[in-house]
Amino acid sequence: MYEAEDPIEAYNRALEHLDYNEPDLAIDAFTQVIALRPGAVHAWFGRGFAHAMRGDLEKAVADYSEALRLDPSYAAAYHNRSAAYRQLGRPTEADEDAGTLGQLNPSSR
Repeated sequence: MYEAEDPIEAYNRALEHLDYNEPDLAIDAFTQVIALRPGAVHAWFGRGFAHAMRGDLEKAVADYSEALRLDPSYAAAYHNRSAAYRQLGRPTEADEDAGTLGQLNPSSR
């Protein structure tokens, strides 16, 4: 893990790690952002995405869920959590998230 730094720098570094397909390093950087700013909804979402890249869908769901607790209108988190639920064989939860996404973004139907 890196030394404590500006959360914006850590967030940007996390995005770079995602771009370079380095999910473990991205998780570390997003975790640092979350430690510095627990309400950073995009960091929770990004860490969930990195967990999904690693195939750790339960952790991805947990991070997407925290992003949604912080911002219940975060459409991308519903989309990604729905996909993770589907891959986990949990169609009921996947359909619920897809339905909520449809309500938030009617043009996606």
